[in-house]
Amino acid sequence: FLNLRFSHRLYLLDNCPYSALIPVMAPLLSCLFSVLILWGIVQTGKPDNYTPYKISAKSWFLSFGKFLFAFGGHSAFPNFQKEMKKPRNFPGSILLAFTIKLSLYIPVGITGMLYFGGLVKPNILNNIDPSFRVLNGCILLLVTVQAIMSATILGNPVAEMVEDAIGAQHKAVFGWKRLAVRLAFVAVTVVICEAIPRFDLIMALIGGTTINTAVFILPSLFHIKLAKKDSWIYLKYTLDGISATFGVVAGCVCTFASVFHIVDELSKTSLNAFS
Repeated sequence: FLNLRFSHRLYLLDNCPYSALIPVMAPLLSCLFSVLILWGIVQTGKPDNYTPYKISAKSWFLSFGKFLFAFGGHSAFPNFQKEMKKPRNFPGSILLAFTIKLSLYIPVGITGMLYFGGLVKPNILNNIDPSFRVLNGCILLLVTVQAIMSATILGNPVAEMVEDAIGAQHKAVFGWKRLAVRLAFVAVTVVICEAIPRFDLIMALIGGTTINTAVFILPSLFHIKLAKKDSWIYLKYTLDGISATFGVVAGCVCTFASVFHIVDELSKTSLNAFS
């Protein structure tokens, strides 16, 4: 939803009049498949062997990392603000974006836990009754299309940095340098997906390291450096310090918990393979 106020510079569609459909359709598809997932969970119902989900310190920090992973778009915020026709509206767009995002995440998470408890799987779609073929097919199709659109939006800032470094002209929509950079990004993404079949194992690790740094630590440090020195300056320093400290502590614990969890899961997989 941040992109609803954007100009039309998106990926290779800079000069395409239909490029604005990408930032509009991506959040709409998110809303649609979230509703379908909720409906699928309710229709599936509680399993006979239902057990409550056990909360522990390890599960909390792993969940913290996975939750942060969902907010990975922070790294693209400066580019979003730059591309907006009215950058001064950025704070309102941020508030709207997070409100809508949480209104989708929280109901799905709470409903999934209430219905499946300790049996909930890393991918909630795997808990939905497989006999609902049409529903599952629609959800997978919507998720796939939305993921492609989101990758187009969030990958654009990084790709532009590489293009600037190699001297690619942004006005040349189909210049060979731009095509090479974008194709390389897609190829690297495919390699990562194929090399890590269980992506749920590294979600908490990524969330507790890179995304935690982009969400809690760096914004707080930048704000301390750039904050206007007025009567509220010490309050700003205090809040920024708390945010940065929380990010460092929680990120370190989450990273260690994620690494131990990965090692534990991989060791179980190896034992099962040889048994």
